[in-house]
Amino acid sequence: MLKELVKSIKDDEFVKFRLSMGFKFALIPTIALVSSVVMNYILLRVTLSVLASFESGKNYIVEDVIFIFAEKGIVTVLMYSGVVFVCLFVLGMFVANVTLRPFKVIGEYCESSLESDELSYDPDFLSELKLLSSFSEWFFSVMLMARETKIIKGISIPSKYKRIHKPVFETSFFIQNFLIIIITTLATGFLIHIGTEEVYTGVIEVIREAYPSKGTINAFLVELNEISWQISNFCILINALLYFLFSIYLYSKISTPAFGIFATMRSFVSGKYSSRVHLIGFPYVRKYTRMVNKYLDHLEKEYTSKDN
Repeated sequence: MLKELVKSIKDDEFVKFRLSMGFKFALIPTIALVSSVVMNYILLRVTLSVLASFESGKNYIVEDVIFIFAEKGIVTVLMYSGVVFVCLFVLGMFVANVTLRPFKVIGEYCESSLESDELSYDPDFLSELKLLSSFSEWFFSVMLMARETKIIKGISIPSKYKRIHKPVFETSFFIQNFLIIIITTLATGFLIHIGTEEVYTGVIEVIREAYPSKGTINAFLVELNEISWQISNFCILINALLYFLFSIYLYSKISTPAFGIFATMRSFVSGKYSSRVHLIGFPYVRKYTRMVNKYLDHLEKEYTSKDN
């Protein structure tokens, strides 16, 4: 049964795309967390070097206790990290699914409309691909009327769709993804600050106990606390930047297929009835582009013969 499940996932490009995006989406906080651990480790080593310059018979004990607190903080972070990773993995798959949903809706409509002429096309109201969704809605309504008259002829394309010759910037896509970036960055920031606080609260207590009468130590601890927070904020910034780059990457994965389907439909309705969707390098939408091509084959065969 497990082999069958693995095989079905391996053969389904749509599922593979969702899993891949989910993993990449959840991996970004890991990079930020690793950066935080590395920089905090360097800060701890510097702290120990500074403490070594003070005379104290407890230096060797202080170093051991500090690393005990550091290990405790890492364990706390790892515990939360596992939960956050799973949640972000699921969220990433959801984002990928929503992103590809317009292709699925169009493909399934094309497939279903071959069996019934009475189906209505209803694109998602919150679709991130406004150009494709709005044009496909117009295209299918026109094709529905053409099928009623039994001929596709003399259709005028709205002017707002005529001068588009490359993928457009979809503002709604980035607005919706920006909200997701805020949520995930807050979750990662919480995790980073929890780990930092776990480490440095204990470290500062140990240092104050070991060096109770040194005024210089107090000033050093204030700076240490400030630097630790700066490290946390820097790692949160890295996380936000990586998610922004991820949004651009994800958009590049859907903008070209969306434009390809749009351009094919526009070409078809303008009179080039042999136009079909041909995309190379986008296997996760191939299933739906085949449905679109099959629909266009049907239209060309059944409703354009009088126009030839």
